[in-house]
Amino acid sequence: MSPQKKSLSLLHEELRTIQIFDRVHDYAMEPDTISERAFAVRQLRRKQILDEIARLRASQPEPRKTVRIGRAVFFLCATGYAMLYYLLALLSAQVAIPFHSAH
Repeated sequence: MSPQKKSLSLLHEELRTIQIFDRVHDYAMEPDTISERAFAVRQLRRKQILDEIARLRASQPEPRKTVRIGRAVFFLCATGYAMLYYLLALLSAQVAIPFHSAH
């Protein structure tokens, strides 16, 4: 796994953990100041994580683009080789055919 994907995976895991703690906070019967402060800190951290995920995704090269380019280059090379092979075969066939002159 690439370091970038590993970082994204860890950030998503942290987001899930924050969601669990927020759910526990939502079900609390009696709000207290410590819980409210922790909730505020989690919301701040959630925003930082989402910003970091957006930054990592923006810097991530699109793998489909490189695959498409690779396939196009391969196709062009294979087609060029096939055309060259066909032309060489055609030329060698013309040389092998004896020339008949009409008298």
